[in-house]
Amino acid sequence: MKNWLYIAGLSLVLGNMSPVQAQEVIELDAPYPAAGDADEAQALGQEFLKTATEMWFLLSGISNREDADEAAPRFLEKVRITFELDNKLSSMPLISPEAACAGMMDGVQMRILETLDDLHAEFLSLCRANCYGSALLSRAFEEAVSMGMFAETDVELLQDQPAVPLTEEESDAEIRRIENLLEPDREVLRLLESVQDVRTASEAAPALLLLTRRFEPLVPPGEEMGRRAFTPATAMRAREAMTPIEPILWGIRSEIVRIAALPGYEAETYDEFSDALDAVFELLGSTHCHLFESVFDASFRSDLESALQENSISTN
Repeated sequence: MKNWLYIAGLSLVLGNMSPVQAQEVIELDAPYPAAGDADEAQALGQEFLKTATEMWFLLSGISNREDADEAAPRFLEKVRITFELDNKLSSMPLISPEAACAGMMDGVQMRILETLDDLHAEFLSLCRANCYGSALLSRAFEEAVSMGMFAETDVELLQDQPAVPLTEEESDAEIRRIENLLEPDREVLRLLESVQDVRTASEAAPALLLLTRRFEPLVPPGEEMGRRAFTPATAMRAREAMTPIEPILWGIRSEIVRIAALPGYEAETYDEFSDALDAVFELLGSTHCHLFESVFDASFRSDLESALQENSISTN
């Protein structure tokens, strides 16, 4: 995703490295910074996070060509600021693992990586929508790719996807499809909330499998249907249809992480439930193409992994 983002690689990661791992990327006699340098690195990291977050908010607010045209120069300016911050960090001395700010910087690094992943999801979404036909935003994206902010293969989506938005008829059908997701989503959340142990998980598994039959007819007819832009006349209706669904998806996300941390979840006794949940989760991804990546993002995968690791440690 990123070629030049030093901050997401070496500068803030060294606090997590063992001396042997660090030796693979630096000389053993490389100087550690003075306290002032460490403070400066922390400030630069915070500024990087702030700028990346602003970029994400900027892209996530785009829903038509006018928005895209207006956002293009602001987005490009923030990419350049990020590039400058990255260069400053790459020129600084290395941060000692024992430095007082190392723990804080680990936290900043994780938030930066999560934000960059969210930003990448928005970038891909807009590429698939062909930037709503905005030549200004397309050029800004191409320049961001040339600077190493995103992979060249990402921006190829600008050429691969049709520039035409959904027709009025297609938009109406897509909005109806989204609206029909609300009730099965609520049922998924209700079932997950009922799971507290092996017994309740076993009870929920068959009902989850039955829900797959409700989701299957709601998969968009063709992958591109869920990625093309709504017409300006229907964009507001589409947002209104998604508004009650998004918090339910966040609830489902929280419940999945909670369940993964249940004692013994990795044991065979949970296999039937886990298989059913996997089937439902796959269909959530297929049917919620407008929202799925922003909810089940890198931070979700990190939270899930942490829950499973904690479970494994407590079991052992």
